[in-house]
Amino acid sequence: MNTQSKHTVPERWPAHILVVDDDPHVLRFMRDLLLTLNIPSTLAADGQEAMEKLKSDSFPLVFTDMNMPNIDGLQLIVHIRDHYPGTDVIAMTGYSHDYDLVDVIRAGATDYMTKPFTVAEFQAKIRRVTRERALLHGLQQEITSRRSAENKLNRQKDSLLQQIQQQKVELQETNAALRIILRQRDVEKTELANSHARRFFKEIVPYLDLLKQSSLQEGQRHYLEMITLQLENIFIPSSQRKTLSHKPFTEMEIKVINLLKQKQTSKEIANLLQVSTGTIRTHRENIRKKLQITNTKKNLYRTILSLP
Repeated sequence: MNTQSKHTVPERWPAHILVVDDDPHVLRFMRDLLLTLNIPSTLAADGQEAMEKLKSDSFPLVFTDMNMPNIDGLQLIVHIRDHYPGTDVIAMTGYSHDYDLVDVIRAGATDYMTKPFTVAEFQAKIRRVTRERALLHGLQQEITSRRSAENKLNRQKDSLLQQIQQQKVELQETNAALRIILRQRDVEKTELANSHARRFFKEIVPYLDLLKQSSLQEGQRHYLEMITLQLENIFIPSSQRKTLSHKPFTEMEIKVINLLKQKQTSKEIANLLQVSTGTIRTHRENIRKKLQITNTKKNLYRTILSLP
């Protein structure tokens, strides 16, 4: 084998190399060569001894001869592949026709060298393996980091989904509670309105009836009717009123309709409501339109009387 002057040792050389060869001269050469590179080495004379060395120590890189008695290099490579997946193997042989690159790579070797080789070639093989191991280590760290980030994102996602589900449940419960409160308020509102209506009929209507039966002037009687109508609007629920509030009439139109029911003329209604006669005629025309009797022979007074 050819030797050259000592080379500068690159960073991150393998910490320990196992050399396997049945030729003691090759073992000594490899040991001395590795010493020049400041790399510790362990020597094994055959595949069996190499297997024992592997049990007791850790080797990131193994150089092995291929042609050895008992357990040859190919068997050793397969053994290392199956039991020490973190260890790289570079095969060496002086008989290149016995094993080719495909054979050793398929068996699990990282690279292949043909004897004799130069120091430069030897260093290049170690440098390549070192670089690839560093790259593989970096990729593994990147994969681990990404998996960790992915797991963290999944946990955050699960946490957010749980929060959303919890908020959904709480919102449903809140909506249910609000519906109950609103229903209770509707009930209370109805009860209050009915209570006001009962008090109106019990405490106010009797006095209104007495006033109606007393000697009132015509104008006073009309004003009493208007007061009664307004009190009904205030105290009686719309569902119980005997007025026209369920029709599409304005408040002024309802007043005009109630006075028309009493056979008041437009002038009399204008005086009572303190508006012009023309305004009353406009209201009458709007009432006819809403009752859909415009341009018909139907009488407004009779149509109004027929209203509920």
